Amino acid sequence: MDISPQNLIYHELIGLMVEVVDSTNQYLAGINGKVVDETRNILVIEVEDMYEKQVPKKGSTFVFHLPVGSGCSPATSVEVGGTLLLSQPENRTKNIRKLRMR
Repeated sequence: MDISPQNLIYHELIGLMVEVVDSTNQYLAGINGKVVDETRNILVIEVEDMYEKQVPKKGSTFVFHLPVGSGCSPATSVEVGGTLLLSQPENRTKNIRKLRMR
């Protein structure tokens, strides 16, 4: 299943371009780059070459930029609250099967 704005929170986020638009930590707002790792509570974003920032999911709002060939004809940006992403990545991606069965 292709990634789309409707099912973004069930897909693998590593490799997507992301921007932190709001955060409880004012120093994290405005960070943008590529997601290089993900844990249950944190997104690791590569800001510059060999420079990574750890951003907590809880209390942050992200804008993910979906690639053109991902089921969206124009490049699409999707705003997601970090609390929707709070789970282990491997468990969150398994939930897409439940969506398909509906």
